[in-house]
Amino acid sequence: MDFAFTETQTDLKAAARRYLGDRYPQSRIAELSDACGYDASAWAELDRQGWLDPDLDLVALGLLAEEGGRALHPTPWWATVALALPVYHAAGVELPGPATLADGSDIVRASQHGDVWRLDGTVTAVVDARAATEIVVAARTGRRVALFGVRPDGHAALLTERRSIDPLRGLSGLELTGASARLLVAAPGARRLLVTIDRRAAALLACEAVGVADRALEFAVGYAKTRVQFDRPIGSYQAVGHLLAESYAELELARSLAYRAACVLRDRTKNADQALACAVHASRRAALQVCEAAIQVCGGIGVTWEFPLHRWYRRALWLDAVHARRPDPLVTLAETILG
Repeated sequence: MDFAFTETQTDLKAAARRYLGDRYPQSRIAELSDACGYDASAWAELDRQGWLDPDLDLVALGLLAEEGGRALHPTPWWATVALALPVYHAAGVELPGPATLADGSDIVRASQHGDVWRLDGTVTAVVDARAATEIVVAARTGRRVALFGVRPDGHAALLTERRSIDPLRGLSGLELTGASARLLVAAPGARRLLVTIDRRAAALLACEAVGVADRALEFAVGYAKTRVQFDRPIGSYQAVGHLLAESYAELELARSLAYRAACVLRDRTKNADQALACAVHASRRAALQVCEAAIQVCGGIGVTWEFPLHRWYRRALWLDAVHARRPDPLVTLAETILG
């Protein structure tokens, strides 16, 4: 299999980096992060640039996710594209705007009253729900699971903010008390679609983690080049140089595995689950270890609030926590293989 990027993919990645770099300098990321906010004004521009195109394959989306991790893209793009968009695509309806998914397949009950569906139950942690125009809810209809669209209206569908290690990727509790909903995907297709969404979301998070690690290494290398001790840049000392080299090796391993996972999932080749498990493990490890190495290289300034590195470290911790919640034995196997 040829893993080289096409010219279109290379241009897409470069255009994404330019756009995110221009729109979200470090000062803007700090402003939004400190306010626990997101950039609501960017959605129309993302749509115009094609970031929400349902025809983008998983490799193209992975490249956008990687650049989003580098920039800490402060919009609900990942939640919408990874979690919700496949549902709307399967239902044959247009994306209503920013959206996310609440998996209440074990705790939310759906009941039909004439032509109206109503949902009851609570989902404790929904990603980027505060920014969503509509929330896709997986709920039980008897013994089966279906997918519904619910508008968060503050009464029958009540959102409660939860603490998150990463202020730019908020979590909310969703309490449904007879909330009216529209049926998007009925059983038995909904259960199969949820499995596909889980793999898609994990692959894109792996690519995002690569972007986080890449930016953290950039911070560390830039600091090691300019910080002088004993009349020499600290990067010239072996202890620092070896730490940066090891971080680079972790990053490139994770990058290769993340790209491979996106390719095999797109092409539905054999051993896709194994490829995804390796990508999940390597990328979450790289994001954490490279961020921690960068903090060590930067020394005291690396742990100050004013220095931007802690914001990428927060995203790395968030990604690690999300991946750790996936009860996948293949991830354990990947941990054993990759060390």
